[in-house]
Order: sequence, then C-alpha cells, then structure tokens
Amino acid sequence: MPTPSERVRVGSFEFDLSTGELRSLAATDPDNAGPNNKVLLREQVFQVLRMLVEREGKIVTREEIKNGLWSDDTIVDFDHSINATIKSLRRALGDSADNPRYIETLGRRGYRLLPAIEYLELAPGTPPEEVAAEAHPIRGQKRRALAMGALLAVGALSIWRYEVYRHRITLAPTDAIVLADIDNRTNDPVFDDALNTALRYELEQTPYLNVLGLDKTSATIAQLKLAPTAKISVEIARQICSKTNSKMVVSDSIADAGNRYHLEIRALDCGSGATLAEERTDISARNQVVHELGTTAAHLRRKLGEPADSLARFNQPLEKATSASLEALQAATQGAKLYLAGDPEGALKLYQQAVELDPNLALTHGRMGAAYLFLGNTDLSAASYARAYQLRDRLTEKDRLNTEIAYYGRVTGDWEKEYSSVLRFLEIFPRDVLAHANLRAAFVYLGQPDRAADEAAETARLQPSAYYFGSAIQSIRFASRFNEAKSWLAKADALKLDNLLIRRERLIVAFATGDRDNVEKILKDEEQGSYREAFLHEHSLIEIQQGRFHSAERLRQQALRQTSKAGNDDWWVILSALEDAEVGKDAQARRYESEATGRPLERGNKINLALALARSGRTAEASRLADQISAERPEDTLVQHYFIPTIRAAIKLEQHEPAAAIDLLRGTEKYDLAFTGSFDYVYPAYIRGLAYMGLGDGQLAAVQFQKLIDNPGFSVRHVIGPLARLQLGRAQKLMGDNASARKSYEEFLHLWKDADPDLPVYREAKAEYAQLKNVSNQIQ
Repeated sequence: MPTPSERVRVGSFEFDLSTGELRSLAATDPDNAGPNNKVLLREQVFQVLRMLVEREGKIVTREEIKNGLWSDDTIVDFDHSINATIKSLRRALGDSADNPRYIETLGRRGYRLLPAIEYLELAPGTPPEEVAAEAHPIRGQKRRALAMGALLAVGALSIWRYEVYRHRITLAPTDAIVLADIDNRTNDPVFDDALNTALRYELEQTPYLNVLGLDKTSATIAQLKLAPTAKISVEIARQICSKTNSKMVVSDSIADAGNRYHLEIRALDCGSGATLAEERTDISARNQVVHELGTTAAHLRRKLGEPADSLARFNQPLEKATSASLEALQAATQGAKLYLAGDPEGALKLYQQAVELDPNLALTHGRMGAAYLFLGNTDLSAASYARAYQLRDRLTEKDRLNTEIAYYGRVTGDWEKEYSSVLRFLEIFPRDVLAHANLRAAFVYLGQPDRAADEAAETARLQPSAYYFGSAIQSIRFASRFNEAKSWLAKADALKLDNLLIRRERLIVAFATGDRDNVEKILKDEEQGSYREAFLHEHSLIEIQQGRFHSAERLRQQALRQTSKAGNDDWWVILSALEDAEVGKDAQARRYESEATGRPLERGNKINLALALARSGRTAEASRLADQISAERPEDTLVQHYFIPTIRAAIKLEQHEPAAAIDLLRGTEKYDLAFTGSFDYVYPAYIRGLAYMGLGDGQLAAVQFQKLIDNPGFSVRHVIGPLARLQLGRAQKLMGDNASARKSYEEFLHLWKDADPDLPVYREAKAEYAQLKNVSNQIQ
C-alpha cells in the first residue's frame, strides 16, 4: 500500500494521495480546476478515488465504500450518497458512466479503475517538462545544476509537508470538544454571557465538530462537586474533557488593547494542555466583536481539519445568525439559563428584552415559542414560532431546519413537511438528539408506531435521560411491544431515572399485560405521592376499561377538586361525555357537554367535544364546531385527515348515512394508528367498523374492530378498546359465524364481569349473548 506522500498517474491525471489534489496533465482541466489545473477533491470523493487506486484495477464493492466512508450509526441514504460521490468523481475526471474511460460500474457490485496506475517518484510540483529537458544536448548541464538546487528545495518542502500531514489534526464524528467559558480580561461583563453563547453557536453550526452538550457538561460539573453556576475555566474544562472521554478543549479570551480588543481562540490537548491550534485577531470596535469572533473561529475550524467545502457551506456570519448586539445576546443567554432552571416566566421577560434590543434575533423568537408552549399559551407560542420562521434565512443551516421543524409541528401542524425537514436535518447531523426526538414525533403523529418506537429508543440511547426514557417507553407501548416496554422500565430503574411519564407507563403496561397485583401496588404507592392527582385519573381510566363508570366518576371528582393545571377539568369532563356517549348514556353525556360548551376551550378540547356531540346525537352543534376547527387549521395533517373526517363520519352515522361515513373515512386509514393527543385510540377504525355494520357488511366491519384489538397499546386507555370485542361479536353474528361471535361476546363480558349493571350497552350485550346461546343450543 502506498505511503501518504506518494503520487500516482491515472490516465491523464496526477493524483496526490496525501493531500487529495488531482492535477490534469491535459491542456484543459475538465473540472475547471483553475491555476495549475489542480482541484482539491472533497473528502468522500478523495477517499473513493484512493480506494480505487489502491486496488489497482480490482473491484471496490459498494459495501466497502459504505464502510469506508460512514460509521455504523450514521443515518444516511447510502445508495444515494454513494451514487452522488461516484458522480462527483467522474465529473472531476471528465468521465462518463455510459462510455467510461476511468471508472467502470459493475452492476450493483461495485466499481473498478480502468487505467493502469503509475507511481511517480518526482517531488510534488516538479513539472513534467523538466524531465524532457534532461535529453536536450545543449541545455542539459545548466538545467541539471538548476534542477539539483530546486530538487533539494522541493525535497525539503516535501519533507515539511509530510511532517505537517503526519501531525495534522483530524477529528472523527464522535470526537467531542469541550468549550471553556471565555477568559474576559476586559472590564466589560457583557462579554461573559454574550461570547460564550456566540462561540458555542459558531462551532455547533457545522457537522464536522461535535461540541459536548450543555446537559453532559452540567452533569459532569455535578460529578466534580462544583456549583452549577461555576465558571468553566480551562482547568475545569480539561477535567470535564477527561471525565467524558472528549478529544480537546476550545477556549477563548478577550482583552483590552488600547482602543481595540485582542481576541484569541485556542484548541488544547485534553491531557497535557498543549496548544494544538490557535487563532488570534485584533478588533477595532465593540460592535465588530461578534463578527470577528465568528471569522476567527472559522479559521480555527480549518486548522482542526474541517474540509473546505464544509467550511464554505456551514459558515453563516455569526452576527447575522445571532446578533451584533452584545446586550441582546446577554439577555437571551440569561433567559435560556432561567428556562433550563425551570423558570419560563422569568425567561420570557429576558427573551422579550433581547428581541426589543434586536427584533431580528430569530433564535430567541423560537425560544419564546417554547416558553409560551410550556406555560400553555398556545396562541403566543404559535406567534413566536411563526416569527422565528419568517426570520429563518438569517440562521445557520442547522437552526434554519430546526425552525422549520418547530413551525410545521407546532404552528401549522403539517407533519408531512415536518417529517421531510427532519430527514434533511439528519442527513447533515445524524447524531443530533433533538432531531431523533423530532423524527419520533413525526412517526407518532403520522400513524407509524413501530418506527416511532425504534426512533424513541435510539434517542434514549443517545441521551439516557428520564425524559427520553419515558418517551421511549411510551412509544414502545403504543406499538404494543409490551415485553420490550418492561425491559426499558427495568433499565430506567437501574439508572434511577424517574418522572411522571415513566411511572404512568409502568401502570399502563401492568394493566395491559394483566398484571393486576402490580396495578394495585402502583395505585396504592401513588395515593399520597406528588403525582396523586394524575394517578386518580389513571385509576379512573382503568375502571372505565372494566365498565365501572360510577367508580371512575368518583375518582375524577376527587382529582378535579385538587387540580393544579388550567384546562385539566375541561379535558376530563369532555372525555367523560365521550365515554358516556359510547356506552349509551346519552343524557349523562349531554350534561357533561353542556358543562363544557360555555367555556373557552383550547383546540384539543374542542376536537374531543365535537366528537362527543356527534356520538351523543347533537349533530348540528358537532358540525358547526367541526367547521370552525377545520377553518382554523387548514394545513394541519391530523385535523384534516384524522379529526374532521372522523367527526363528520360520526355525524353521518347518527343521520343513518353509513355509506357517506365510509367515504369520509377513506383518506384516514394511513393515520389510524396515530397518537394525536386528542381522541386517538384507533377511533377512525372504530367509526368505520360501525359504518360497515350499518351497511350490513359484517366481514369488512370485523376487519376494523380487529384493528383495535390488535393494537392494545392504543386502545387500552379508552372504552372503545373493550367495546371493540363486543362490536366484533356483532359483526361475526352478522356474517353468520355464531361460534366466533359467541367467543367474542364471552371475551367482552369477561372484561366487564364487574361492570355497572345499568350501562345500556352492557345490558344489550348480555341480552344478545343469551340469544346467541339459545340459538346454539337449538342447533345442537
């Protein structure tokens, strides 16, 4: 295998394996390389050409290219990326796939280099015409003397270049960099917060660098027994670097230099503290500091080995992507600290101050959206996210995509576009935790629970926090993978991870798998705990699943008397109305509906109320509310393709138009298994099944009810879960399959063996079952 300093001739090209330079020996370079007909190949193209050269005409498989260019955990469309890389290489060589002179494609097996490889011994930069000059009878001696001196000089240069190559800094995708806080040697304290934020933002905009996250930095500071607010000096940063097995520390300093400022940025070895690379500059004015910090950091990125094409693409001017106003950056940074500390109200005051100082501070508008959402103010949240979206072209590519993702997911509700933006993001930043969490959300809302479960598990592996573990367990439960959910619950216990979501999922999984002893233990343990209100509601859902409506109502009344969250009472009142409507308690359903109708409701409650109104027979009111919701959310994927069709189909059922109901629900099937935050539970399939029953088609109805039974991870939390077994029995009876129908009735009645005897649907089920038994006995 050739050494890194060797050069080879490939056809009419000369290729330097140490630098990635390709030089055309022809008069015109087909890739317009510029002076000296040279082009510096980008990293992936260079690596593929190197593989082909080293094989010297033998096949390099696509699998070998994949393994050579990407790590196992990279999320990339490998076929597309390999094709694009080969295409770029052919363009550099002036080659054609249809009539190849350099690279031959062998089906889907791989590629091989066609020209013979000639290894060159001349020093880099020696023109080929000097070789020809040696044969000239008159000029030869003079040129030999000149050439000897040149050769010695070029040889020394080659040795120096090889030493630079041998000691150059290269970073792997997993090599983390720890950021130290700025060493502020001026008497201007605004630099502390402003420049810490600006430098992190500059370095995080490129996928080449892997900056240690604030969460891991904070956790390590706690391990070192330092105060959470401790300044991260170079010495502390090196300790964090060592504890987290990171690669290096990047530190910066700013000092007064007469009427100017002197800025330095250094990359330091984690162990020895030796300087690996540094950049420094003098800044003439205070309002130029952010700009110069970005420019200087970009020079450091080059010294850290970032390829030129990456530097060109991921280099939004820092003062545009953030702000030239140091005071605005300071307020935004202090606001972010308060938000992370659990004080969104305090954060919002500082965010507002920041955008008053710089109205174009797009990042802060997005953070305001998150803070308002946390506080339940969806209108102001949407307005802030929308403003960030309007300003997205100012942001780095990373945050522009993040802003699009937030806008589509939280403002318009267009989950197809959100999904598309997340995929583009992950092509660039494959290990970004938030991006994986956003992809999980897209799969959840687009009705793909298995893919959502896999993505949530990957997110929790990348960042094993209580929040992401809870999300993973919930997503795995949605996919009805209960044994896997139990395994993740055990992992959470081992890691001492705990929050409401993890505790709630533990109860749901225990109930869904028939572990009644554990259900009782969990409910008893939570009776006096900090989540008592939440678990009273969870207990009520378990009672509803077993037909014990009176018990469920008592539990909810207990919880509502101590509710601490605005809107909680609306949610449970409206859910009770829907549950009552499904079991035939129309008068009680209407009482709950009337209680909710006069209140100002947030969107999720309006949606639930519209369905409850439709299922209890108040079709005119349901239709008006559905029209209002649809007009408010014209681009919302779930509103237009899940909620509104289901509500309108329920209205058609009440109006005895089952065929129209089925037509309305044709476009919802791909979203049947969506988790929506309102009425999920596979509701469109349930309504569709009832419509087929109305048409007398028991076979198609049975398919829909079976969908609920096959997905208990969803249906375990609503009354239509057990009711699906009753409806399946009715569909089977309609088909004439009395044996199967009888079994389905028995399964339902077993689930509801302790049900309230006054429930209309329960009385009907018992009567229908008795009739089935009589028919069976008569046949026998």
